[in-house]
Amino acid sequence: MFIAPIVLALLIISTPVTLIVDGPMVHGLVTAAAATSVASIALQFRSGEAQFLSLLIRPAAIIAACPALWMVFQVLPLNSVGLANPIWESAATALGHSLAGSISIDPGATLISLARYLSFVAIAFVSAALTIDRQRAQACLYLLTAIVSLIALIVLAIVLGGFTFPSNSGGKPVINAATDISCLGVILATATALHAFETLERRKLQKPDQGGSAVWLRLIFVGSSVAVVISFLAVAVAATAEAYFAVTCGCAALFAAILIRRFRLGPWGYSAIASIALVVAVGIVVPLHGFQKVDLTLAFAAGAPAPLIALTQRTLTETAWWGTGAGTYAAALPIYRGISELTAGPLAPTAAANIAVELGRPFFWAVLAAAMALFITFLSRALKRHRDSFYSIAGAGCIMTISLLAFTNISVLSTPVLVVTSAVIGLAIAQSKSRSA
Repeated sequence: MFIAPIVLALLIISTPVTLIVDGPMVHGLVTAAAATSVASIALQFRSGEAQFLSLLIRPAAIIAACPALWMVFQVLPLNSVGLANPIWESAATALGHSLAGSISIDPGATLISLARYLSFVAIAFVSAALTIDRQRAQACLYLLTAIVSLIALIVLAIVLGGFTFPSNSGGKPVINAATDISCLGVILATATALHAFETLERRKLQKPDQGGSAVWLRLIFVGSSVAVVISFLAVAVAATAEAYFAVTCGCAALFAAILIRRFRLGPWGYSAIASIALVVAVGIVVPLHGFQKVDLTLAFAAGAPAPLIALTQRTLTETAWWGTGAGTYAAALPIYRGISELTAGPLAPTAAANIAVELGRPFFWAVLAAAMALFITFLSRALKRHRDSFYSIAGAGCIMTISLLAFTNISVLSTPVLVVTSAVIGLAIAQSKSRSA
């Protein structure tokens, strides 16, 4: 597998560039790179690793197939069964002949979104396939930590250094996506530092005279500790209160898993931590949602214009439960926009609201439930592992953080954030079980 590791490394390394140039051209390049990597793995994967990987990814693959099947269903001609969007009936009346209507108001945009979604699923698959090997997993974690730290430095340069970066071709400010990645950087850098520290302590007990190995581990620990500080500073100077909460929850999940594993707290520890998390969630969400007359997917929108929130709220209210079609938010706006809302931008205030409009609210909550199921799976498997548990712990912390960030801004759906998230999920899946077990 010579091509796949290089392509995955290039995708991760290029995330600082895609912060600025994210757009259709980048989406096409990412899709082509992901397809090339999958083909390379299919031709060169060893049978033993393939069997182990199939056991690991089978449940996740079944869940990942559901959004793809739903997008395909959205572009099918469903006028005869009454599921087509009413816009097709209006268009047929205006044109004077019948049209094969679908749920999606723009089937082309939905198919493009499908290809984009499959490309990120492929990146997660490639990451999982490559990081079954422990050394490659370690290298992948180090590379991810280095790149997200570099992006955190970009955030500090923008906020503190006075540097200006243009919005990317998708219309999203660079700072938003870079800050989201910095939130993930706090989780990844912390996991890397703790992994290096534990490895160093274990080798001291096994081999007191480690030589160059100990020096290398100390350098990794110092470097990742610096990365923690850089990522934390980036979050501190650029993030909103909602983002602070998201990264705090991710770090809390990480440290809770470490405490349970180290002190062997067992079911009582799980129950105590789960109860605290539930009380905190209810105490924050319920009062806020009760006093605000907006959908929960919009209640935590950070700094979004009031006209855009009002427009998205009306779109959510009037859209059928099956959505308007993946990738059609901008196309749906003119249908629901009033004269006073012409200044509302073409992007949803939050990723949660965007998914709820395009794919339907029931589907969005199903996706969130699947993310939480993956979070619990990573945590439970991490507690059964020893020296390689930090990969799954980092995956769980990143999933928690990114799920909460989806309620605060739209940049969670940008290419650089999704590349980093996909690579982390694949890494966590690959190292969630021991091959020797």
